[in-house]
Amino acid sequence: MAICLSLSFQKADCQAIKGSGLNLFLNRQQAKDRSLQSVFNERFCLYDIDQKQYVSLILRVKPESNLDFINNYDAMLGSRQGRIVTLRLNVEQVEKFAQEKDIIEIETARKAAQPLLKNAAKDMNVAKVHEGVELLQSYTGRDVLIGVADWGLDFTHPNLYDTLMQEYRLYAVWDQFAQRGPAPEGFSYGTLLDTKENILQACTDTSNLYDTGYHATHVMGITGGGGAGTNYRGIAIDANWIFCSFQIDEASAMDCYTWMKNTAKSLGKRLVINNSWGVYIFGYMDGTSMLDEFINDMSDNDSVVFVVSAGNNGSEKFHIMGNFAENDTLRSELMFDNQGASSENYWGETVTIQGEDNHHFASRLEVYNYSWQKIYTTPWLNSNGEVISETQIDLDSSQPNADILTYRASSRYPSDGRPLVDWEIAFTHPGYYHTILTMTGESGVVHAWNVACLSKAVGNWGYDFKATIEGYLEGDDAYGISEPAVAEKVITVGAYRYKPNVWMPNIASFSSRGPVIPGYQKPEITAPGEQIISSVNSFSSSAPTSNNVVSFEGRDYYFSPLSGTSMSGPMVTGVVALMLEANPSLTPDEIKEIIQQTAKTDSYTGEAPNATWGYGKIDAYQAVKKAEEKVSLSLVEKNNISVYPVPASTTLSIKGLQGNETIRVFDVLGREIFVENATQGQIDVSALHEGVYLLNIKQKDGVKKVKFIKK
Repeated sequence: MAICLSLSFQKADCQAIKGSGLNLFLNRQQAKDRSLQSVFNERFCLYDIDQKQYVSLILRVKPESNLDFINNYDAMLGSRQGRIVTLRLNVEQVEKFAQEKDIIEIETARKAAQPLLKNAAKDMNVAKVHEGVELLQSYTGRDVLIGVADWGLDFTHPNLYDTLMQEYRLYAVWDQFAQRGPAPEGFSYGTLLDTKENILQACTDTSNLYDTGYHATHVMGITGGGGAGTNYRGIAIDANWIFCSFQIDEASAMDCYTWMKNTAKSLGKRLVINNSWGVYIFGYMDGTSMLDEFINDMSDNDSVVFVVSAGNNGSEKFHIMGNFAENDTLRSELMFDNQGASSENYWGETVTIQGEDNHHFASRLEVYNYSWQKIYTTPWLNSNGEVISETQIDLDSSQPNADILTYRASSRYPSDGRPLVDWEIAFTHPGYYHTILTMTGESGVVHAWNVACLSKAVGNWGYDFKATIEGYLEGDDAYGISEPAVAEKVITVGAYRYKPNVWMPNIASFSSRGPVIPGYQKPEITAPGEQIISSVNSFSSSAPTSNNVVSFEGRDYYFSPLSGTSMSGPMVTGVVALMLEANPSLTPDEIKEIIQQTAKTDSYTGEAPNATWGYGKIDAYQAVKKAEEKVSLSLVEKNNISVYPVPASTTLSIKGLQGNETIRVFDVLGREIFVENATQGQIDVSALHEGVYLLNIKQKDGVKKVKFIKK
């Protein structure tokens, strides 16, 4: 009989489902060691504002809620997208706030823990798109907005100009760390820079817990850098950017996306957001987290395209899967990163365990010395919302100095019935012990992931599970897609080497593999991601080795090689910008479908789709060609309507009218801008923002649609 049969699995009695992070937050005062407590508090996203402390929260509320109840609290509302809400709340009011009837689920916002460009672009057939080979025109991303959520951007880098180094293409910056203000409209923190002058004056985003980084400068250069006179041009070389240096928690990321969406709408431009970061501690790894719901809703209802890097755990055996129907007790040895232990950022390991709907389980840790003598066992933790507060144990070690084991754990059982458990474990000397994860249950499948627990860093590297004893579960690299790359609506990107050889396989060893628990395809596509040379931040406190130096306005700027799905993601982001220029009416679902349909396969990819390559390698030329075909079929075929001049500035003339028809003008998101009767075949478009628009003209033989561009 399974051990769990003697344990209680009654669902916790509370008004709202409290996430594991919130449960730990509410129990944090029980910590015995203040320094260890502060390590955890760093990840609870606490902010000191006007001599008061606020915690960053994410809510899933009832659809009909108008959020009026928030006015009764000392709170600062952030974003709302569908049922998902972000806010910062006075820490003294959290427990009462969690009882509000409008709240379905409440969770702390967790912190985000992180080839030659010319040749890589050639491998993707980008040059044909720039040259307009057998296309209606050349495409370079003009009139498309690329949003980059990241850290470490050099605002002054010449790679942010066009290819002639004349037009500055960074439209706006929200630096969430800078507190000099003003904040963007609708938000209460950070600083908005929205003119070329104040962006350049700021030089780079605010130095924060990552010091002054360089990651965003590299990523942005790949999406569309002008090259600054080098060969290292990006993909969408005429697109504009908006950039958000966000505060390392998922609620701030959602606020960042909302600001980008609002900015794009105000400009009348299509938006693709690049997300070259990912974690394994934001909750569910099955695409059902509140962050995933937020992104999916924005994709469906606001036509925002999200491109997300798959993760860099392709070579790690950090995942296990077990079935309680076959074995009522599952065990595996949890490995620690002994080399990483010397890093000031590394605290220990986080183990996340996810069960099936309505199938409970229990888990605990068993600690053995190197002679396999059991020296400590934690209490069992049920998956029904229980919490194990921070606990420290002096172990009877054979080593000269006594070791300390520190752990805490929490579980949640949300509205969909799928339990989730988090363990956080650290040793003073992690290499001296065998730590066994033990799980027990009557039925159902469980997945577990072992990742580094960091006090600060972007992302979590995986570490192994080992079958050190017969019958234990051995770790694998499956189900390795990070959050939010697991979200259904995003385009998830793996990485390959654009120039393989007999010693190095084509797929990058670090590229995280699928599948994902819901069964939909992840990743969808791969792109070059190894040794990609792009721009880096000249203000960085730790810039990588430079391959090329460019002098611009009396300052030296650098280009350096980096590897990761952080590099392959922006390759695809740039391609999406090219597609949106060719056909701005494409929906996010259509863009993903085209990328999948036009992907290249070869002897390396094998039969596609699969869990390593998705549908294959991105082909920019075929993707743009297909996008162009779609606009031709839907807007041009059998259409006797034509417009001029192209682009238009004040007056648009229309040929092919049958009389005084009513002209309806829509933006690329399908919103009706105005209705006007054409007088003498002309309409006034002077009040429109720059961008692409659609005319909808009803005639006797049907409704005719024509695209035009306003400059």
